Amino acid sequence: MFTGMLFLVNSAKAGEKFCVLSIFDKYGYKQGVTMLEASKELLKQYKIKQFKSIIFEDGTKYLPEIRACLEKDKVNSEKIREMVNDGQIMSGFYRLRTEKNETKRYYSFEVQEKKATIVTENLEINRYLIFKIQEKKVTLIYVEGALTTEELIELLK
Repeated sequence: MFTGMLFLVNSAKAGEKFCVLSIFDKYGYKQGVTMLEASKELLKQYKIKQFKSIIFEDGTKYLPEIRACLEKDKVNSEKIREMVNDGQIMSGFYRLRTEKNETKRYYSFEVQEKKATIVTENLEINRYLIFKIQEKKVTLIYVEGALTTEELIELLK
Protein backbone atom coordinates (compact mmCIF):
# COMPACT_ATOMS: atom_id res chain seq x y z
CA MET A 1 0.00 0.00 0.00
CA PHE A 2 1.28 3.46 -0.94
CA THR A 3 -0.14 6.70 0.44
CA GLY A 4 0.94 10.19 -0.54
CA MET A 5 -0.07 13.79 -0.86
CA LEU A 6 0.52 16.26 -3.66
CA PHE A 7 0.06 20.04 -3.52
CA LEU A 8 -0.63 22.16 -6.62
CA VAL A 9 -1.47 25.84 -7.01
CA ASN A 10 -3.42 27.42 -9.85
CA SER A 11 -2.49 31.08 -10.16
CA ALA A 12 -4.86 33.96 -10.64
CA LYS A 13 -5.09 35.41 -14.11
CA ALA A 14 -1.68 36.74 -15.11
CA GLY A 15 -1.33 40.48 -14.88
CA GLU A 16 -4.49 40.92 -12.83
CA LYS A 17 -4.06 43.85 -10.48
CA PHE A 18 -6.50 45.90 -8.48
CA CYS A 19 -6.44 49.68 -8.75
CA VAL A 20 -6.09 50.11 -4.97
CA LEU A 21 -2.74 48.34 -5.06
CA SER A 22 -1.39 51.27 -7.09
CA ILE A 23 -2.19 53.53 -4.10
CA PHE A 24 0.23 51.51 -1.94
CA ASP A 25 2.92 51.65 -4.64
CA LYS A 26 2.47 55.34 -5.35
CA TYR A 27 2.09 56.79 -1.83
CA GLY A 28 3.47 54.19 0.59
CA TYR A 29 6.77 56.00 1.14
CA LYS A 30 5.49 59.60 1.22
CA GLN A 31 5.75 61.85 4.26
CA GLY A 32 2.62 61.77 6.42
CA VAL A 33 1.83 58.22 5.30
CA THR A 34 2.29 54.99 7.24
CA MET A 35 2.41 51.73 5.27
CA LEU A 36 2.63 48.18 6.60
CA GLU A 37 3.33 45.06 4.57
CA ALA A 38 3.50 41.87 6.60
CA SER A 39 5.89 39.07 5.64
CA LYS A 40 4.62 35.78 4.21
CA GLU A 41 6.22 33.82 7.06
CA LEU A 42 4.29 35.85 9.62
CA LEU A 43 1.03 35.46 7.71
CA LYS A 44 1.15 31.70 7.01
CA GLN A 45 -0.46 30.84 10.34
CA TYR A 46 -3.48 32.97 9.41
CA LYS A 47 -3.89 31.60 5.83
CA ILE A 48 -3.02 35.07 4.50
CA LYS A 49 -0.96 35.41 1.35
CA GLN A 50 -0.70 39.21 1.30
CA PHE A 51 -1.49 41.98 3.79
CA LYS A 52 -1.04 45.69 3.08
CA SER A 53 -2.19 48.63 5.14
CA ILE A 54 -1.75 52.33 4.41
CA ILE A 55 -2.77 55.26 6.59
CA PHE A 56 -2.79 58.86 5.38
CA GLU A 57 -2.64 61.26 8.34
CA ASP A 58 -4.25 63.90 6.12
CA GLY A 59 -5.72 62.06 3.17
CA THR A 60 -7.99 64.82 1.88
CA LYS A 61 -5.92 65.54 -1.24
CA TYR A 62 -5.65 61.80 -2.02
CA LEU A 63 -9.35 61.00 -1.52
CA PRO A 64 -10.48 61.56 -5.14
CA GLU A 65 -7.90 59.05 -6.43
CA ILE A 66 -8.56 56.58 -3.60
CA ARG A 67 -12.33 56.77 -4.12
CA ALA A 68 -11.94 56.33 -7.90
CA CYS A 69 -9.90 53.15 -7.32
CA LEU A 70 -12.39 51.98 -4.70
CA GLU A 71 -15.30 52.43 -7.12
CA LYS A 72 -13.42 50.61 -9.89
CA ASP A 73 -12.36 47.66 -7.72
CA LYS A 74 -15.67 47.16 -5.93
CA VAL A 75 -17.56 46.54 -9.19
CA ASN A 76 -19.03 43.02 -8.90
CA SER A 77 -17.61 42.70 -5.39
CA GLU A 78 -19.50 41.45 -2.37
CA LYS A 79 -20.34 44.37 -0.12
CA ILE A 80 -19.89 43.19 3.45
CA ARG A 81 -20.33 46.60 5.09
CA GLU A 82 -20.53 50.12 3.75
CA MET A 83 -21.30 53.47 5.33
CA VAL A 84 -22.22 56.38 3.05
CA ASN A 85 -22.62 60.00 4.17
CA ASP A 86 -23.84 62.72 1.78
CA GLY A 87 -23.31 60.36 -1.17
CA GLN A 88 -19.66 59.64 -0.25
CA ILE A 89 -18.35 56.32 1.06
CA MET A 90 -16.95 56.90 4.54
CA SER A 91 -16.12 53.27 5.28
CA GLY A 92 -16.40 50.01 3.42
CA PHE A 93 -15.52 46.35 3.68
CA TYR A 94 -15.62 44.37 0.42
CA ARG A 95 -14.77 40.91 -0.80
CA LEU A 96 -13.31 41.60 -4.23
CA ARG A 97 -14.30 39.43 -7.16
CA THR A 98 -11.84 38.33 -9.78
CA GLU A 99 -12.49 36.87 -13.20
CA LYS A 100 -10.83 33.66 -12.13
CA ASN A 101 -10.17 33.29 -8.41
CA GLU A 102 -6.99 31.53 -7.45
CA THR A 103 -7.43 28.21 -5.73
CA LYS A 104 -5.06 25.96 -3.87
CA ARG A 105 -5.70 22.36 -4.79
CA TYR A 106 -4.68 19.54 -2.52
CA TYR A 107 -4.63 16.02 -3.94
CA SER A 108 -4.33 13.08 -1.61
CA PHE A 109 -4.11 9.61 -3.03
CA GLU A 110 -3.92 6.05 -1.85
CA VAL A 111 -2.83 3.14 -4.00
CA GLN A 112 -4.06 -0.23 -2.86
CA GLU A 113 -4.21 -3.39 -4.96
CA LYS A 114 -3.52 -1.50 -8.22
CA LYS A 115 -6.36 0.94 -7.59
CA ALA A 116 -5.81 4.63 -6.86
CA THR A 117 -8.22 6.84 -4.99
CA ILE A 118 -7.78 10.60 -5.45
CA VAL A 119 -9.42 13.17 -3.21
CA THR A 120 -9.22 16.89 -4.00
CA GLU A 121 -9.85 19.89 -1.80
CA ASN A 122 -9.97 23.43 -3.18
CA LEU A 123 -9.26 26.43 -0.98
CA GLU A 124 -10.38 29.63 -2.66
CA ILE A 125 -8.11 32.65 -2.37
CA ASN A 126 -10.24 35.58 -1.26
CA ARG A 127 -9.32 39.23 -1.67
CA TYR A 128 -10.63 41.86 0.73
CA LEU A 129 -10.58 45.64 0.71
CA ILE A 130 -11.25 47.74 3.80
CA PHE A 131 -11.57 51.53 3.60
CA LYS A 132 -12.22 54.05 6.37
CA ILE A 133 -12.18 57.83 6.85
CA GLN A 134 -11.93 59.39 10.31
CA GLU A 135 -11.88 63.19 10.08
CA LYS A 136 -8.80 63.73 7.83
CA LYS A 137 -7.25 60.29 8.42
CA VAL A 138 -7.78 57.77 5.60
CA THR A 139 -7.06 54.05 6.03
CA LEU A 140 -6.91 51.45 3.26
CA ILE A 141 -6.28 47.74 3.89
CA TYR A 142 -5.85 44.97 1.30
CA VAL A 143 -5.87 41.31 2.39
CA GLU A 144 -5.47 38.25 0.18
CA GLY A 145 -5.63 34.67 1.41
CA ALA A 146 -7.55 31.46 1.96
CA LEU A 147 -9.47 32.85 4.91
CA THR A 148 -13.20 33.43 5.06
CA THR A 149 -14.87 36.75 5.73
CA GLU A 150 -15.73 35.58 9.25
CA GLU A 151 -12.10 34.58 9.91
CA LEU A 152 -10.85 37.99 8.76
CA ILE A 153 -13.38 39.85 10.92
CA GLU A 154 -12.31 37.77 13.93
CA LEU A 155 -8.63 38.41 13.17
CA LEU A 156 -9.09 42.18 12.89
CA LYS A 157 -10.95 42.51 16.21
